Amino acid sequence: MTLSVSSNMLPKLAVNKGIELLNTLVMPPATHAGRYTVRFAKDIQEVQAAQALRYRVFYKEMQGQPTEIIKAEQLDMDQWDEAGFHIIVLDSRALQQPAVVGTLRLFYSECLESGQDFYTGKAFDLSLLKSHYSHALELSRFCVDSNGRGGVILMLIWKYAMSFIQDNHIPVMLGCASFSGTDETQHLPILNYLYEHHLAPEALRPKPKGAGYVDLAAFYEPNTAWEEAQKSIPTLLRGYLKLGAKISDAAIIDHVFNTVFIAIYVETRHMLEENPSLVTHV
Repeated sequence: MTLSVSSNMLPKLAVNKGIELLNTLVMPPATHAGRYTVRFAKDIQEVQAAQALRYRVFYKEMQGQPTEIIKAEQLDMDQWDEAGFHIIVLDSRALQQPAVVGTLRLFYSECLESGQDFYTGKAFDLSLLKSHYSHALELSRFCVDSNGRGGVILMLIWKYAMSFIQDNHIPVMLGCASFSGTDETQHLPILNYLYEHHLAPEALRPKPKGAGYVDLAAFYEPNTAWEEAQKSIPTLLRGYLKLGAKISDAAIIDHVFNTVFIAIYVETRHMLEENPSLVTHV
């Protein structure tokens, strides 16, 4: 299976290993809700449609800074796409098909090449988590088309991802939670809240790599107005927190995507045992 885009595309998706590996795992059936269908991408063209949506959201809408190749291709792409599992929501009423209006990339630890880390591992040391769990699943690159943010698409993606995690007995899921804008002071209320209530234990805590990170402890100020801070929590992150998500003690300023982000993880055993209803409800 080859791509129709230019040969200088990096990384080149000559074969989508993720699509091949899905055949060895338990796959949730496609789910339909009116005009929308959620399932895993089946071919390179559908992966590209997801990458095109990501480009529109991350670079055009959120004003990220694409590389020359990404800008030329109008596709958000990286080294994890080739072996990633791409959840997509398709809109049957759109004129141009495949019409991907929502996407989330799953990356299974068994897909990591020798010496390769998760996308989250670019900024955070995940060695404590990886040594504690035999395998893990990273969730990343979530986005929804600007015309479909009423909640249905998010809910479809959420339910599908949780079904995959449950059916394949994934012990831990991890990723990044980002906040729009690179001025960390604008995000201090929510970061303080997360630091106070959801800080990961030292034994499993993701640690920032290198310098230039925001030390949450240095900025922390006790605050009793947590209810107000919680209002600014993004919907997807709110869902993770309901499942017991824990966060890093540092945030990273990302000028490429015009965000500030933290590392998060959820131990799914507790999620499934203590909050079974939340597996299908954000």
